[in-house]
Amino acid sequence: MDRSAISLILQELNLTEDRVANIYNYGSWVYGTNSATSDRDLMIVTRSQDVAPLIFNDEFDYFHEFELHKLWNQYDVCVHSIENFEILLEKNYLLAVECLFLPDEFKIKEEIDFRPIYLEKYYNPLRLKKVAFYENFIAKKMYNLEDESIYPRRSSTADETSQSSKDYLFKNLFHGFRYLDFTEQLIQTKSIHNFKRVSYILDEMKKIRGDPASDLNREK
Repeated sequence: MDRSAISLILQELNLTEDRVANIYNYGSWVYGTNSATSDRDLMIVTRSQDVAPLIFNDEFDYFHEFELHKLWNQYDVCVHSIENFEILLEKNYLLAVECLFLPDEFKIKEEIDFRPIYLEKYYNPLRLKKVAFYENFIAKKMYNLEDESIYPRRSSTADETSQSSKDYLFKNLFHGFRYLDFTEQLIQTKSIHNFKRVSYILDEMKKIRGDPASDLNREK
């Protein structure tokens, strides 16, 4: 991504460079499912103490509400304190865990290497199996019922994109399959070494759904 945009993003979020420990660029650009106009998903880990505590779903302490900053129709940014990010690692929250194993080009800034912290303190194969199952259970339930309200809602600093609810649920179903693959890699190797291994499934799913074969149907 254009790293010159980072200073503008931090300015928009009222963050200074010295308060930011890590910046991860995860999502479709890593998976190879992006289009030329796909937005960038960023996880920023800050040294701030004023970030709200995490509140987890009562049913299973995994999903949680969070604020998503949608900037200029180009960047989707979530911000966590170091403490909250480590709590997510303790929960084996797969979005946080995948950030630790991103290729170097997608680690915009990494002052703290959380990998040894995660592997020594929080890596738990049984927990990983549970969260992968739960991710897929919720994704499938949402898709079958066409009800995205089942997923713990995030707040947003801007209007949602024009992506239809059905497309959102379809994409979420695919990510459930991806998390199964990430979990298998983590259990077998204690790492995620291939972020594109199941990306072909998205195209296969679109063929089954009857989408036109077009780059416009890549992930937004």
